[in-house]
Amino acid sequence: MVCAKPLVIINKIDLTAFDFMRNGNFLADIVKKIKSDKFLSNSFVFFTGGFLVSLGGYFFHFLMVRMLSVENYGELQSLLAISAIFGIPMAALSTVLVKYTAHFKAKGESNKLYSLFSLFTNRILLAISIFSVVFFAFSGYVANFLRLPSVWPVIILGLTFIPAFLSLVNRAIIQGLEKFTSASIIGLAEVAVRILLAFILVKIGWAVNGAIGAIALAGLVGCFFTFLPLKFLFNGERQKEPIETKEIIKYLPPVFLSLLFLTLFYNIDIILVKHFLPAFVAGQYGALALIGHIIFFITGPIVAVMFPMASAAHANNADSSKIFKKTIALAGLIGSAILLVYFLLPELVIKILIGNKFLPLAGLLGWFGLAMFLYSLIIIFSQYFLSIHQTRVFYFLGLGVLLQTIFIAIWHQNLGQIVGAMNAVMLFTLALLLIYYGRVKKLENYA
Repeated sequence: MVCAKPLVIINKIDLTAFDFMRNGNFLADIVKKIKSDKFLSNSFVFFTGGFLVSLGGYFFHFLMVRMLSVENYGELQSLLAISAIFGIPMAALSTVLVKYTAHFKAKGESNKLYSLFSLFTNRILLAISIFSVVFFAFSGYVANFLRLPSVWPVIILGLTFIPAFLSLVNRAIIQGLEKFTSASIIGLAEVAVRILLAFILVKIGWAVNGAIGAIALAGLVGCFFTFLPLKFLFNGERQKEPIETKEIIKYLPPVFLSLLFLTLFYNIDIILVKHFLPAFVAGQYGALALIGHIIFFITGPIVAVMFPMASAAHANNADSSKIFKKTIALAGLIGSAILLVYFLLPELVIKILIGNKFLPLAGLLGWFGLAMFLYSLIIIFSQYFLSIHQTRVFYFLGLGVLLQTIFIAIWHQNLGQIVGAMNAVMLFTLALLLIYYGRVKKLENYA
């Protein structure tokens, strides 16, 4: 399946050797065809920006993996995994807001955008207060579960949620409006501040506390910048237009569950490794995950472009599957290229990115990368289903996470067993989603 899909893009833009020989303006033709295709042009803008943001994010991790001890880096990775899991409610709400922003934009209902912003911003402020109290109350339990020597990294981690909550609505509306250039600039500013502050704070001896603190402070900078692309919402007199909140609330639970399971898919292994295995081995696995995750982080911007565009197409009763197929093709090409490098040159990749001390992991890099490639395809399928209101996808994702947790809990004698379990579960889950996709398309044809 993965090998056949890229041909869709190749045929679409006529990238053949014959055309290359025949047409001297080959590159100019490609640029024109990309500009004429809204999905490809948006993907190019957001992919470029997202790639730079991801590159910055990975530079942050590469900096930390070299500045921190193996044990401390394992602590940092486990804390970030906890952060991703606790951030699921925010991600779920963000997904819902992106969908309805795209819907209101497609229908030309601009006043409803202001109503959406106002309604959810007020509720976010209340959510911040409640969540902070609960998280700080349980911070000691989290530290004990992760076997951390101090509770302070967990407390500082809680502070990172404040700017994330505050900017949630803004970021979602920016994405839903397809303001991908603005989103990219904000992301670049935030990651630049994170890298600078992390270097300074870790250098002066704050170790994991400094790395987590840098994330919190950079989040505040990003939060400020998210208001700039939305100035039009505050210009002049804005009349609130009633929006159907019941439909939004009904859509939220399956989205929450889907994102919960998607997040657990690539974080539960890190948490369980930190719980079951020695600190040094957990640090090694954290470094392996750092490189392996490159595949779905690089393809992530393409998915972010697909979601609002597929949602808008669905709202206008257009064919959203064309956007989905282009997403699969682009992600398949990029992911396959990275995966090939992981299998052919694992030692070189590890030496360049995380250093010689992690060379014993070379034999696992390609296989862990394969699990992450399959996971990136699972994300695309899941996000597409959510964009067209096919919310039952969470059943398949939940089953996959349950199997992954059981397998790792049983087979965790070495990292090879864990990576093997992940590949088996990812492949099984992807097969279920392919079957579900066929069923959805069949029902659409009958409709």
